[in-house]
Amino acid sequence: MRLTPILSLAGCALAACSSQPSSNAPIPANASIEPDSNSAATSTANVQAPLNPPAPGEPGGLANDMTPVSEAPFTEESAQGAGNVVQTYYALIEARKYRQAWALWGNEGKASGMSPQAFAASFGRYSEYHANIGAPGAVEAGAGQRYVTVPVQAYGRMKDGQPFNQLGSVTLHRAGDIDGATAEQKKWGIRSADLVARPVPGASPTPEATEDNRSVARYRCMDGTKLTARFDPDNGEVALEHGNAPSRMLKRQGTSTGIRYAGGGYSFGGKGDMMTFTAPNAPTIACTVIR
Repeated sequence: MRLTPILSLAGCALAACSSQPSSNAPIPANASIEPDSNSAATSTANVQAPLNPPAPGEPGGLANDMTPVSEAPFTEESAQGAGNVVQTYYALIEARKYRQAWALWGNEGKASGMSPQAFAASFGRYSEYHANIGAPGAVEAGAGQRYVTVPVQAYGRMKDGQPFNQLGSVTLHRAGDIDGATAEQKKWGIRSADLVARPVPGASPTPEATEDNRSVARYRCMDGTKLTARFDPDNGEVALEHGNAPSRMLKRQGTSTGIRYAGGGYSFGGKGDMMTFTAPNAPTIACTVIR
């Protein structure tokens, strides 16, 4: 079950976009996309050349997926429903409705690893942010849980006018039809969004894009699990996702070498590409960065 092969969303603020969804994936009626009253108006004083991001099939662009669109009716529980959440998320951010976009992350926004205020502030480095959204993958099931991955290409300009291009995916999660699962837990929520900087034709990488690329690191641990670390250097925090466990926020601790974060019985630290992770009542495991 697929959405249209590629959904082009332009005019975004960070990871966001505003084109209408495909006919079988409507944006929910209660998702307001009117600009916040305190949002800065877009300046037209300095007109810049149109952006020209890599097209599908080109290096740095989405895959040129020509899979036929499913004719099955739209349902919120389907892969199309997950894709609609991603569309809505980007549309809300484009409209600077950051709190509503934050709430589309799982666990009532907490899966983002940020407060609503920090989430909104994270978009301050961009003057414009657009995105092309690919068709969602198949629903993956396991242990009563459901997962869907949606490919995303983000592009735009930093505040200094330099263009950027990022490529990656958004992963969504919901509970299956299991005893005790609430209606809210059965809704698709964003679990992770991993976008990596890609070259922009005719432009050099900007320091901001490089810094953004380093803010998220993924590790492969010795027990076969994977760990994602989302660093927030401004607040001295890191949000960790390990296996299927909920995201955990740890605070930076003083150390003479390397880095170390801790909180709630969890510990994460090390130096360079090698880190160790400790969970309550579990042995310490070594993790190596994935490049």
